[in-house]
Amino acid sequence: MRAVDCVGALVRDERHRVYVQRRTLERRLLPGIWDIVGGHLEPGETPEQALAREVEEETGWKVREILWTAADWEWEYEGRVRRELDFVIEVDGDLGRPRLEAGKHDAGAWVGPDDLELLMVNRTDGDRRLRDIVAHVVRTRFTDRLRLEPVSGPGEVLTGHLADLETLHADPWVAHWFAGAWSSAEAARFADSMQTAWERDQAGKWMAYSREPGGELIGRGGLSRMAAGTPPTAAIAELVGADWLTDRLEVGWTLLSSARGRGLAAEIGAAGLDYAFETLGVSKVIAFTERHNTASRAVMERLAMTYAGEITAEGLVEGLDGVHADAPFAVYVKGRG
Repeated sequence: MRAVDCVGALVRDERHRVYVQRRTLERRLLPGIWDIVGGHLEPGETPEQALAREVEEETGWKVREILWTAADWEWEYEGRVRRELDFVIEVDGDLGRPRLEAGKHDAGAWVGPDDLELLMVNRTDGDRRLRDIVAHVVRTRFTDRLRLEPVSGPGEVLTGHLADLETLHADPWVAHWFAGAWSSAEAARFADSMQTAWERDQAGKWMAYSREPGGELIGRGGLSRMAAGTPPTAAIAELVGADWLTDRLEVGWTLLSSARGRGLAAEIGAAGLDYAFETLGVSKVIAFTERHNTASRAVMERLAMTYAGEITAEGLVEGLDGVHADAPFAVYVKGRG
């Protein structure tokens, strides 16, 4: 692998937004576009040293913590290929008053889920790779023990989660509740559907990894927007109220057997509820599972979700083999505030 040429700093604030800055029109490389903080390594520097220097030079802030290396990618300009590492970081300093580097940047902004297309302004080459990296980070959440990445398929920069989805759904506990292990094609369809959901709905499932060194796979979870007009959606609305139909959000989780019993499902569920209420501003979120899935129901109760009743849908029935069209499901609900 080629040596690292450049570093990028994905600076996050308390609202999970990423800081970007506009390159001046006088810049030779990509004038007038919005970019993240960063630059080239100087001779003898490590990527981490270059990161600290670039952040202070371009903003006046100081790196407090490197949370994660979000992207390792290559780009080309004037025939030269450069390898870039992009780090998600937290900084010390006044986040409301970045010090723009004279002659290099003329404006700064904080990008949230609604602002991602700012990265495409004046981008005459149509290159969406940096925009997609920022989108990935804006949608990522960190809990005390987990890093929650939005599920995606392989792309130009991000490698996606197909292999980890197959590993997760090959786990015997997971395979039981999903009526068998997933094939590569099923994992790819799910990843594609979640990538579409994040772009269309600003909500979807995360892959969950430990924040410990090595970042072991934990599972997946988060939000889904249920399809409008289906019998399960209508039945749930009858139980929890028609106002839920505005957003139709459901929170869920799926963990590897090795990750069970540690409170991690509740950690994922709490992050999903927080995203729904604080980021998306919805009024209600539901969760539902087969009646006999006592482990998942216990998590719903731990999240202070209220039992609303039962519906029937396609799923598993206790004591019977296979998938049934009229399996009983327990429905729980939580309202904002």
